[in-house]
Amino acid sequence: MNIKLTGIAIAAAIAAVLALAYWPAPDGGAPQADVAAAGAPPGRSLESYLHIDASPLAAAAPVPVTLAQQLARLTVSGKPEDAYAAFKLLDDCIVFQRESRLPGLEFELGREMTVEEKAVQQHLCAGLTQRQSEDRLGYLATAAQAGVPGAATLFLSEGPFGDRSALRNRPDDPLVQAWKRQAIAQLTAQADEAELSSVATLMMVYLRDGEVVQKDAPQAYGYLLVLRQVYDDILAPGVTNPYQDEYWHWLQAELTPEQQAAASARAQAIVAKYRQHAGRPAHG
Repeated sequence: MNIKLTGIAIAAAIAAVLALAYWPAPDGGAPQADVAAAGAPPGRSLESYLHIDASPLAAAAPVPVTLAQQLARLTVSGKPEDAYAAFKLLDDCIVFQRESRLPGLEFELGREMTVEEKAVQQHLCAGLTQRQSEDRLGYLATAAQAGVPGAATLFLSEGPFGDRSALRNRPDDPLVQAWKRQAIAQLTAQADEAELSSVATLMMVYLRDGEVVQKDAPQAYGYLLVLRQVYDDILAPGVTNPYQDEYWHWLQAELTPEQQAAASARAQAIVAKYRQHAGRPAHG
């Protein structure tokens, strides 16, 4: 996204990212994330922090014309950003073949796909092979390990090796345990770099006992403070900050004064990194 988005659009974008991370497997219950935000900071686009975007239509880049050629172009570079693009290219095809639409693209465009756009996507994805589908998560893992913005959140949402049910069915499996440690470590590293989808994801992860981590109120509160200060920066005048104490006093009340101070100090360090990236004053 290269333009500023309205508050409603950003709220939907945040919700979409968190829904990816917290929407249960098909046999689970309803999602529990409900987060809102608004406004895009100058200097560095909001996409840089949230990485909520959609792969461009194949028509926008007529060469290479086949899915295999596009994947070859992306993988030959060895760049983690291109590995992420390869994941998204394949993920788009899988979603399109299942739904005959690309919800992420339609969100970005603000409209449904046209018949012509669907025809282009259908032609591109007709060449999708089982091997390519199986390679999808490998591309995502490469991107997440390298710190590509947004990849760590999607890595968590996919579940262990693409099987979210493993978190419930095989919680003591050493491979599942290792995956959980990796997922949280990647998110933490990105949150420390002020990548907001990771910050928001970790806040929600630590708010309650879950399949990946146990509840950690000090951690959740620290990430909440980051979001509160960041959105104080980017919200339009008169827009209510959804992370202010009026809505979250219950979480603060669970912490000792010492825990609150430690959470605040860590949050300040992340906010300072965000403001550095965004070209904003160090204090404000």
